[in-house]
This record gives sequence, structure tokens and C-alpha cells, in this order.
Amino acid sequence: MNAYTLTILVSDTQTRLLLTQGPDELMRAVLPPVPPVQSVASGALLLQGIASWLNRRLHVVLCADGEQTWSCLGLTDGLGCARDTVFYTVQVVDRGAPRRRGQRLRGIGDFRQLHQLRRVAAEGGAS
Repeated sequence: MNAYTLTILVSDTQTRLLLTQGPDELMRAVLPPVPPVQSVASGALLLQGIASWLNRRLHVVLCADGEQTWSCLGLTDGLGCARDTVFYTVQVVDRGAPRRRGQRLRGIGDFRQLHQLRRVAAEGGAS
């Protein structure tokens, strides 16, 4: 059975959640932005509740603008290191990090399918 992944995108205007199992979407949610002063446990409680509902450990991908936003959810420590529990593992992705597509070689055919397979393997989807 494919693992459950909850991707959380935190911004100043909203918090977006996407729950997937393999290639399938199970839930989408748009919540208000994370208040600057809140109980640090609320983010952890939300994840614990979803993991309990699914009866599985979640893989959480946390995307945010900076360490201050990450830590206000209670999913990272003060240094931005992920806090893993029996209910979830957290992977922090910096939205501000520059992304580069990478140079492509030309002239020997279409390699799009191989690039897709490489991305799947990099995400841990290969078995």
C-alpha cells in the first residue's frame, strides 16, 4: 500500500493542505494563515488526528517562507530541524530556495519518460 503524504504550504494569507496516497488525492484544504501567537501544539495535533484517522504514519512535506513560519506550527525546533513522531515524519522544503530545471542534451530523442521516472525515484516512490 502506498504511503500517505500530507503537503503543507504556509503563506502569510493562507495555509494549504494536500493529502495524497501515491498518485491519488484524498483531501484538499485551505485554512486561515497560522497566527503568529498560537499554541505550538496545534499543528502537531492536526497531524496526529489525520494520522490516527488513517491509522498510518504520515509523511509530511512542509513548505514555508522561512524558519519562523516553520517553527510556529510546532513541526520543527528553533533551528528548523524537523520533529518526527510516531504519527508523522517531517521533511522541510524551503520555498525561497532557487530552483533550476537543469541543462538538457539535445538531438538523441525524447527522454521525458526517463526524467519522470527519475523524479519518482528521488521522491522515494520506486520500490
